[in-house]
Amino acid sequence: MSAPTTRSVAVGRGSFAVDDPSSPDGSIVIEHVDVGNRDALGALDCDALVVGLQRLGAAELEALPDCVTVVGRAGIGLDTIDLEAAERLGIAIVHQPSYATDEVADHATALVYALTRHVVLGDEVARTGWPGWERFGAVPSLGESTLGLVGFGRIGRAVAARLEPAVGRVIVFDPVADSVPHGIQLVEDLDTVLRQSDIVSLHSPLTAETERMIDARALALMKPGGFLVNVSRGGLVDEPALAAALSEGRLAGAALDVLSAEPPPADNPMLSAPRTILSPHVAWLSKSSQTRLREWTLRDVAEVAQGGSPTFGRLAVRGSAERRARTRSVR
Repeated sequence: MSAPTTRSVAVGRGSFAVDDPSSPDGSIVIEHVDVGNRDALGALDCDALVVGLQRLGAAELEALPDCVTVVGRAGIGLDTIDLEAAERLGIAIVHQPSYATDEVADHATALVYALTRHVVLGDEVARTGWPGWERFGAVPSLGESTLGLVGFGRIGRAVAARLEPAVGRVIVFDPVADSVPHGIQLVEDLDTVLRQSDIVSLHSPLTAETERMIDARALALMKPGGFLVNVSRGGLVDEPALAAALSEGRLAGAALDVLSAEPPPADNPMLSAPRTILSPHVAWLSKSSQTRLREWTLRDVAEVAQGGSPTFGRLAVRGSAERRARTRSVR
């Protein structure tokens, strides 16, 4: 629905694919800001701020004037925003957990097939050494493989729906999941998934508890010749440990859409790790998802700034009536 009054929103540069000056119906006026410039943040005269992957720590949030009552995260994850500081300051935080569920699930599924069928190697062999099938080594039968999903939210469930008919078995670890669809097994801990799965796919948020959850110890638990897929957050994986496991031949391959630092520095070990497929954090990307992300985020921050609830996304921090009242008193 349309916001009943015109709202002004500051958008961090690069948060959306296209930096348009207004919302499609003209109800939201947009200005652009360098989120890393605290002086620029402090000079804002708007109702809301939208960010993509720019970091908003306590210092950046504290720099925001009282008129900014809501921050919209143009995306799913919240690891780049200091939620405790937002709560303390009374700033609402709204994000978009469902804007690209199908796209990310499709990308994860594509990476599973690309890894297990050695698609990238096949392209190289076809161009340089046809037929060269002996270079492929042991190619697993997907129908006899166990897929382990770490995290079973919207995207994890969508991946399971796509791959359950193709694999031999799907097992899931998610500490907050209390049920799974028929035919899928919920296991009690991460170690069980790692030990039993031929393919491990990560779909967990990045938190203090999950940071580097796939470390050297976890990788050592995986089956020899196993595969790892990550379309969630790069910080879930200890990259030097993963690169070592691939170089030593303990794992057959890894496919990563995300890295711990983006863009990665030249010395990131995953850039030179063997049997690795990389994509530049584009699992979310489609023509439709770009439109959804922009329109849903802008509409939601406008509604929350007016004291309402988001139509499309979810409130991670509710914000305070006191901050909104201070805004009304000075405007």
